[in-house]
Amino acid sequence: MQKKERISLYKALIFIGVLCLITFFFFLNRQPKNFSYNPLNRALSYYEKGDYQKASVYFAQADLLNLPEAAFALGAMNFTGKGMPVNITKALDYYEKAADAGYAPAQMTMALIYINGENVLQDFEKGLQYAQKAAENGDAEAQIMLARWYENGEYVEKNMKKAVYFYQKAARQGDINAKMALAVIYKNGSGNISENIHTAKRWEKSIDQQKKFENIFLNRSSEPIKKAK
Repeated sequence: MQKKERISLYKALIFIGVLCLITFFFFLNRQPKNFSYNPLNRALSYYEKGDYQKASVYFAQADLLNLPEAAFALGAMNFTGKGMPVNITKALDYYEKAADAGYAPAQMTMALIYINGENVLQDFEKGLQYAQKAAENGDAEAQIMLARWYENGEYVEKNMKKAVYFYQKAARQGDINAKMALAVIYKNGSGNISENIHTAKRWEKSIDQQKKFENIFLNRSSEPIKKAK
């Protein structure tokens, strides 16, 4: 992929990703709610209803409790203008606050913003630092991105050991593309990673097992529900 195409891809990721990142919080709805004492859950409830102004009020209250999810939500809302005028400066402040608190989605967002130079001075080194923090905090997208950078020598010096390190992190989270990359690397050998057919076959077996499981799950979920007689 050419550099110009990569930059376009990162811009698309930021534009689309930031619009959608707020939905990340909806997983909290699976947890028991106590609306009298939990401003974050109240914020989510109003956000789901499309009442973004009230949602922003409760996200702000949750932010006072130093909840990084709330700061991240406020960053997304300021960035997209939901419930408030677009304010990129405030958005970046909230994203940075959540990122500095160790919140992986915010760290990944900041990584893309600095790498792309989106409303900030382009800073690859700072973007790399945020990407590494997100990867270490379990963000699979950051892990894959860093693995590819180190594998191809994009933005960083080529380093196959680091590429494998981040591919393995993503693979352990079930990322099939990371497993495929590891299978190829160990099958052929690359850079300072020696050929290892046994390791390659182990990753290939893991891919086959995952595909079988996913097919079984898809087939079961698509079966019509039988009415009780």
